Amino acid sequence: MTRHAAFLSTTLAALGLVSCAAPCVSKPPAVTQTAPVSIPQASHPPIPLAPPAPTPGRVTSIPLGTLFELQQAGNALIIDVRPSFIHHLGHIPGALNWPRGNFDGLLTINEPRLRQAALARKPAVLYCTDLACPDALEVANQLASRGHSVAVLEGGWDAWKAGDLPTE
Repeated sequence: MTRHAAFLSTTLAALGLVSCAAPCVSKPPAVTQTAPVSIPQASHPPIPLAPPAPTPGRVTSIPLGTLFELQQAGNALIIDVRPSFIHHLGHIPGALNWPRGNFDGLLTINEPRLRQAALARKPAVLYCTDLACPDALEVANQLASRGHSVAVLEGGWDAWKAGDLPTE
């Protein structure tokens, strides 16, 4: 036996992997058959997995003229995200008031409206005061994270008024 083979044989024997001191071929242990194991059934229903997260929607912008055409034809869900007291001072005709500050409180009421508009292929368009107002974009991003595609009116309420368009 070579020096390397002797070392290997001794090492394997010490580890319990070979049962003889001389070079030999160890046989695998005999396989014994056991009775099938029965798995006890749970006494309570399985915990449902959480529903998958919605696919994020898209946020786009919409020019004033396009929104005006859609609004006149009744083909858009228009959402005013300004505070309610400002909405009551004047808004785009037919606009739903969903203030950014009360987003969560009105979500269960307004989210079905967004789904209905999407099914009817009506775009949901959000607006706030002007170009500098971040509220419409913030609400749009929240809705997009919930799977809704929405547009933000370029220029907001100020652009609508400057265009001398109808108001309520």
